[in-house]
Amino acid sequence: MRRVKNRPALRSRGYLHAMIRPIVVVSVLSALAYGVHFLYQRALISSDFSIQRVRLHQVPNMLIEPVRARLRPAYGKNLLALDLGALRTSIEELPAVHSASVRRVLPDGLIVSVVARDPKVRVVSDQTTYIIDREGVVLDTYDRQRPQLPKIRLVDGDSLKSAPGEHLTDDPQHGPSLLSALAIVDWMAQADGEFPKPVDHIRIDAKGIVLVATSGQLEILLGDERRMAAKMAAVRSLLHANPPGAPSVIDARYTDMLVVRAFGPEED
Repeated sequence: MRRVKNRPALRSRGYLHAMIRPIVVVSVLSALAYGVHFLYQRALISSDFSIQRVRLHQVPNMLIEPVRARLRPAYGKNLLALDLGALRTSIEELPAVHSASVRRVLPDGLIVSVVARDPKVRVVSDQTTYIIDREGVVLDTYDRQRPQLPKIRLVDGDSLKSAPGEHLTDDPQHGPSLLSALAIVDWMAQADGEFPKPVDHIRIDAKGIVLVATSGQLEILLGDERRMAAKMAAVRSLLHANPPGAPSVIDARYTDMLVVRAFGPEED
């Protein structure tokens, strides 16, 4: 005898199973989410996650104590609740710090890495000496074991005043000339052996003109950092073919015409 299936009943049962399955899945996921949230909230106030250890990774010696001072308020705080962004910003506010990173190490530690600003030159004005990096930022400390930094002498620079962490190149009067001088220092560092004479310092006068003084006997008026290769090629050609007597000034602002003169009262 043939059995007749109740198709409507089977269809209803299939719909019921199809509805129950996602409800069960959602319920399980909700329970897991609630459990995780509950455990996380408990962890935020748990003493098990209070910061006890801080490891300084690749932090230069001269920055160890300043960085530690910025980290002191974090000790004892909950590792999970700590605002890493605010802590990183606090460290990066140190004038000699270019960038910093802060990472959590469960259950109670931090790893802090620092990239220090690279001192580029000494800027010497009538009253003050600044150490600045390639971006013109005034540094309050740097590695004094490194070779002596190139010197930029700023004549009539009384208006140039800046605190550590600020940009000397923001100075409205001397900023553009300082940027030109920094670019010339870069060019000199890359043009190893191409400079015609040993360089004593770079001088910037009140008009913003950049002068390169060599051994106190020869000054090369460059104007700015543009077309340095062409300017110095013309100077080398002149010094090879017809070197001027000392002390002299070579005006190399225009590569197609060099002007040589003896030191005047304004250069002494």
